[in-house]
Amino acid sequence: MIKEAIIPLAGLGTRLLPFSKILPKELLPLGNKTILEHVLDECLEAGIKKIILVTSKRKKIIKDYLYPDPYLLKYLKKKNDNKSIQKLRILDRYRNKIKFVYQNSPKGLGDAVLVAKSAIKDKFFLLVLPDDIIVKENCSKKMINIHNKYHSSVIASKK
Repeated sequence: MIKEAIIPLAGLGTRLLPFSKILPKELLPLGNKTILEHVLDECLEAGIKKIILVTSKRKKIIKDYLYPDPYLLKYLKKKNDNKSIQKLRILDRYRNKIKFVYQNSPKGLGDAVLVAKSAIKDKFFLLVLPDDIIVKENCSKKMINIHNKYHSSVIASKK
């Protein structure tokens, strides 16, 4: 059973320049969540227990987004702003499942997987590309089911 996933996030986002200079494309909103949240939710719904985020030191904002800001929480509690606190708590569901590894320079997908290798324990894992979102169905879950049936590697493609 596949329980680990790698999500490469270290790219420079050059197709979205100049916007991606200030906000990584993974944090762009898609509906009421970020693209990254859609990908993380897909992993959790597919039964993934450990998610390796391969990112760069230049994208510290991703970690900042996913982890609590003690100052902000203290401020909101003081203001008794429970609605805003609840919005922040939505991100708690990811926290214990995520591990960050860092790719020093963007050398492509293969290098991102190689950087994550030390954090992966099993022979088989899920590799999810965060710029290819499928919102109608859980493609990751389907791929894991096919892997479980045939005990082999699986690649999803689009016609």
